[in-house]
Amino acid sequence: MARFIRFVLFALALYSTPAHAQSDPDQLESQLKDKKEDSSKVNLLIDIGNAYANTDLPKSIVFLQQAYTLAQKVKFDYGAARSAYLLGISYVDEGKYPLADSFIRIAERGFEKKNIVRDLAKVQNAWGSMNFKQGNYWAASSNFSKSAELFDQAKDTSSSLLAYQNLVAVLGVTKNYEKAVAQGKKVLALVELRKDTIGIGFALQGLITDLAYLRKYDEAFSYIKRALDFANTTSQPGLAAEIYSAVGGYYFARENYANARNYFQTALDKAEKIGDPFQVANHHNSIGKCYYLTGDFGKAREHLTKGMELAKKHNNRVAIKNLSLSLSSLYDSTRDYHKAYTHLLDHSLMNDSILNSEIRNYTSNLEVQYETNKKENEILRLQQVETDKNYQINRRNMTILAAAGLILALLIMFYLARRNFRNKQKLEKERSALLEERLKIMEKEKQISSLQSMVNGQETERTRVARDLHDGVGGLLSTVRMYYSSLHHETPSVKENPLYTKTGELINNAAEELRKVAHNMMPEVLMKMGLAQALKDLCNNVSAGKDLQVKFEGYGMAQRLEGSTEIMLFRIVQELCNNIVKHSGATEALVQINQDSERLSLVVEDNGKGFDTEQVSGRRSMGMETIKSRVSYLHGHVSIDSQAGIGTTVTIEIPLVAG
Repeated sequence: MARFIRFVLFALALYSTPAHAQSDPDQLESQLKDKKEDSSKVNLLIDIGNAYANTDLPKSIVFLQQAYTLAQKVKFDYGAARSAYLLGISYVDEGKYPLADSFIRIAERGFEKKNIVRDLAKVQNAWGSMNFKQGNYWAASSNFSKSAELFDQAKDTSSSLLAYQNLVAVLGVTKNYEKAVAQGKKVLALVELRKDTIGIGFALQGLITDLAYLRKYDEAFSYIKRALDFANTTSQPGLAAEIYSAVGGYYFARENYANARNYFQTALDKAEKIGDPFQVANHHNSIGKCYYLTGDFGKAREHLTKGMELAKKHNNRVAIKNLSLSLSSLYDSTRDYHKAYTHLLDHSLMNDSILNSEIRNYTSNLEVQYETNKKENEILRLQQVETDKNYQINRRNMTILAAAGLILALLIMFYLARRNFRNKQKLEKERSALLEERLKIMEKEKQISSLQSMVNGQETERTRVARDLHDGVGGLLSTVRMYYSSLHHETPSVKENPLYTKTGELINNAAEELRKVAHNMMPEVLMKMGLAQALKDLCNNVSAGKDLQVKFEGYGMAQRLEGSTEIMLFRIVQELCNNIVKHSGATEALVQINQDSERLSLVVEDNGKGFDTEQVSGRRSMGMETIKSRVSYLHGHVSIDSQAGIGTTVTIEIPLVAG
């Protein structure tokens, strides 16, 4: 059965479901002209780059480069790290590995400063993708394992599943097909439970490929219709291309080369549209092998040569190795033994392991045929001499090999014993570290549970007090105002008394002030209209004076969040707005909220006097402690970027993983 490499990997963007999945890039670009050069513009440029990632990769890279340059200019460290990460995975897709390596390292240093576990997990996944595409499978396996562990630590189940699926891909490429199938079925069950359509597509593609390798054709075929339905409807062209390639591999294994070639051609067309040189080179190899096996050597040479040119241009070592072997078989069939030998040698140089006996014999036969074609008469003349000479040499070599084998066996035994001892020591250390980590996790869960009880208690008390104020004291004031208004009917002359007028004003002011207090404690619009409208009203209320104007921007807020989450986010923004009014001296402020299916980003920034974040972090601020507690309750992360004379930006990331 022919070998087809499986190379579909999840390259995770900064968000599990990127913003461009729901955003129109043209609409996002139209917002650039109104943006000043600050962190919000950096975030917008990143969103535009994400929006173009699946349709126009070069254009995506242009916007991400602008985001990276601007982030460095305005000293927005987290924005620089995000844009560097996305540039890194984009260059991996383009096969520009030195550039990819540089930007991923920049991103890793930036994320380490922030110590955001989820972002560090994505960096490991990016390293894994790059190592995988260069044929460094064991390094890729280590990267994907670390990525999955970090995602588990961050409680990001969706991204953890993607990393585990990448591990399944490594199992398939390294011929661990039984394990790959077993793990693939587990992953499929999980993504089906979560209704993760993209994950389902990748799982189906992997199972078809690995089951075909195991010759379990009936079981593989049971997944094909579902996979093709997905490929025909998905907005992910790279995944669609690999599903068609997997189906082509199935028909290739069944020796139905015409069907196989059609599916490989569809995969090639889709891969060329998205400009993925790694996929394109491998699809050319698959199509070339189909033509070769059906006797059309001209078409086979055309596709294999195109694939080799592309693989060498982008230093695609895996494709070079596979294409070299395919070209060697082709030239051997056309009796061009010199080229066959040259390509087989290239294949050997690209292979990380020692040549097996089958390949060695094949090389020897090609070499003999080549030499025979050139020097047949010379070989006939010296044949007897060479036979006698080779007998003596082989006898001496056998003695040397026997002694060397004994020494090698002793060295291997010593090495294995030493490695076993070291592994035991390492295992003990890992067990101790794991126990300590579990204790830390249990302590953190205990703290979160206590915090959750405290926060729920606060909100319950706020609701009760707001209701009592509105229904109790508010109703009493309304009654007082009614009785007071009836006085001038009973005693008309009382209207001439200034105290009567002043008292009426005080009663009205008290009623209005009571209404505002009750509204702030539990805004009615939040309960009825949702978070976006409540935040918009809050910004309008803060902007009621002439000294400070607060602008609100909301994206992807059509679907309401869980009630407790909306209340918590409203309190966070309310506290941040209070801080701006009390301390910043700002004239303009922006509240921006972005929501997609699994992540919510909140940015609050002002053009005030700013402050030294290192000095402030040493002092306990009741307001900021409350904000951090609420963000921790939502399993989120908050970062503060402030510069004297420029202003302050508070960025909050909240995961919204569906239950």
